[in-house]
Amino acid sequence: MFFQKQDALNNSHIGMRVLNASERISQISFLVAIQRSLALAFPLLMLGAIAFLLRHPPFNAPDFFYGKVFLEACDMVISATFGVATLVTLIGFSFTLTNLYIEKYGQRHANPAVTTSVVLSCFFVIHAPTDSNLMQTYLSMNNGFLAAIITASVSASLFLKLSASKKLRLQLGELDTDPLIGDVLKVLPAAILTIILFVLVKASFVFLFNPYVFAPIEAVVISAFAGYDDGLELPLFYTLLVQVFWFFGIHGTNTLTTFHDAVFFPAMQINFESVMNGTEPRLIFTSQFFDFFARIGGAGSTLCLIFALLIFGRSLSVKKFAILALIPGIFNINEPLLIGIPLILNPLYAIPFIFTPILQTLFAYAAIALDYMPKITGFISWTTPVFFSGYLSTGSYSGAVVQALSLAFGTAFYAPFVFLSERVAKQHSKKLLSDLQNFTEAPSPPAHFSRYQRLSRQERRLLAALADDLETALKNNTGLFLEYQPQVDASKWAVCGVEALLRWEHPTYGRVAPPLIVALSEELGELDNLGLFVLNEACRQRAEWDGDLTEDFKLSVNVSPHQLRNPDFGASVHSILHKHGLEPRNLELEITESNALLPEKRSVEALKDLRRSGVKIALDDFGMGHTSLHYIQELPLNTIKIDRSLTLAAKTNANEVIVKSILELGNSLGISIVVEGIEDEKQLEKFMSLGCVVFQGYLFSKPLPASVFPSFAKSLAARPSENQTGAKQSEPA
Repeated sequence: MFFQKQDALNNSHIGMRVLNASERISQISFLVAIQRSLALAFPLLMLGAIAFLLRHPPFNAPDFFYGKVFLEACDMVISATFGVATLVTLIGFSFTLTNLYIEKYGQRHANPAVTTSVVLSCFFVIHAPTDSNLMQTYLSMNNGFLAAIITASVSASLFLKLSASKKLRLQLGELDTDPLIGDVLKVLPAAILTIILFVLVKASFVFLFNPYVFAPIEAVVISAFAGYDDGLELPLFYTLLVQVFWFFGIHGTNTLTTFHDAVFFPAMQINFESVMNGTEPRLIFTSQFFDFFARIGGAGSTLCLIFALLIFGRSLSVKKFAILALIPGIFNINEPLLIGIPLILNPLYAIPFIFTPILQTLFAYAAIALDYMPKITGFISWTTPVFFSGYLSTGSYSGAVVQALSLAFGTAFYAPFVFLSERVAKQHSKKLLSDLQNFTEAPSPPAHFSRYQRLSRQERRLLAALADDLETALKNNTGLFLEYQPQVDASKWAVCGVEALLRWEHPTYGRVAPPLIVALSEELGELDNLGLFVLNEACRQRAEWDGDLTEDFKLSVNVSPHQLRNPDFGASVHSILHKHGLEPRNLELEITESNALLPEKRSVEALKDLRRSGVKIALDDFGMGHTSLHYIQELPLNTIKIDRSLTLAAKTNANEVIVKSILELGNSLGISIVVEGIEDEKQLEKFMSLGCVVFQGYLFSKPLPASVFPSFAKSLAARPSENQTGAKQSEPA
């Protein structure tokens, strides 16, 4: 048992270290900007991949697919997606980086639109060819992405740095024009200087080397690998480099096109010609070796990750995503995983993403070197599904077997990282949820969700996901339920009432605090529906208990000011009472002092109408401030519930005086007093000595499930001397 606990502790420490490292990496502005720019281009990449698959199907397709109109339509889609994806990522990167820069440094002069225009200009200066016919080639993901990221990173950083200098900002004062025009004019010197610097860089390269800036690099690559003899070192280095590029969001295969075309594509042609001439193919490493044996499912051998998620994953949402990703993954299209998980810049999956293809390269190499699998000789489309591609590329079933074994090995290699990712994700989600709940419960002005703009990007994303899930829970009536905390008359040692408390058991994040549920429902515009759900469920349960409780047993339900402002609220309350056969005197509606009702005339009138009909009204969290006294004057109260802060601080004489004052005030007005937050016998004795009678708190019971409450009420009445005295912790309602 000790070792199990120690292992759990070690795993927790490892998970927290990984979580902390992941959070630090996620705060790096450049990496965040790359991830978001890729996410922005995701719809284009997916549509382009589908169009490419239809344009180049893995098998012989019906004649319709080869019709001129259909092929032209596919080409148009490819041009409109892959053909401009670099520009989209460039714009997304510039826009995101500027916003992050503003958040970090508070530079009001930095405008994302201005940065984007400067970055675009610098990109065309550096990368675009002088021949306009070649323009689209250099805007595509194949040739433009790496240059776009490098150019955007340098030019955006340079421009934002220059624009931060007061010496390079025009002091124009107030302009009676569009604010954007003012933003542009202020940073005009910085923008011009940035572009001029890039022009000078490009001119230097043109003068010294070649009009195409990256031509010297490509020339070095080609010369370095001239005379390659099919050894193992270069393919491993190539595979490693491709994966490292992909991990940082750079299309590794397309970035190393020069490398590939100079070495591995000719090898494929040599093998093919050998077969055509009736001789034995001699080269192992060809372009299709990497397509079908080193990168099964695409970069990172992500088909292995899909299977690992389906087999070993515990998260239902992740499993659903893996099923969606499986369909394109079979055809070696893995953009959903790369951007959806995401895998790019994800430290949790860095090791298997980079090294699974390397290990699979070694595995396939060994299969060929040991004469188990023939060398690859067949030219087939890279979209050919796994197993079919293994058979067709080698002309042998052994190729499919090698793929199957390689998939199994890769899946097993990914498995522990799936476990780690889920554990870290769970810890991270709990931390975010805790932060959100603390933020929700903190004092703040009664604004809508505008105050949540102060949250971090990840917290806002979790907030949006929780809002969607709450909407589904309300619609399907799943996950939401009530618990009931007893109110005890200590003079009789009997349960005299109960407070219904809303609970939400989220399928992923567990128990969600009620204040956050209320805030989410307010954002969704579902606060009235949530309140009616609580009221209806509580009244239904009260009716079920009818035979087990006294006739004057009181059910307390919290209501919000928003509900009271609804002109139909009173009718809804009576409709629910009638539906469940309850008398109005069985129901007490609680309003919280911290929720401003006054001077809402409609809300006060609604409460007075309900009070006249027999429904009781209680004021929760009552203190001794000016607002509290104002409530007593204006509201038709039956009950006051003393605030927990007074209960917990009852040891001082000052608080004793306050409690006595509240009791005297209540007695003079005919208002009952309930003391909340009673957790130990000393507190109980103290308040009873002051004259308090009705209590609620953990000394008697924590909130109980509906099925347990009647038996608790009976046991408390039967055995008053055996009350619960051990509970020391408190759980806010």
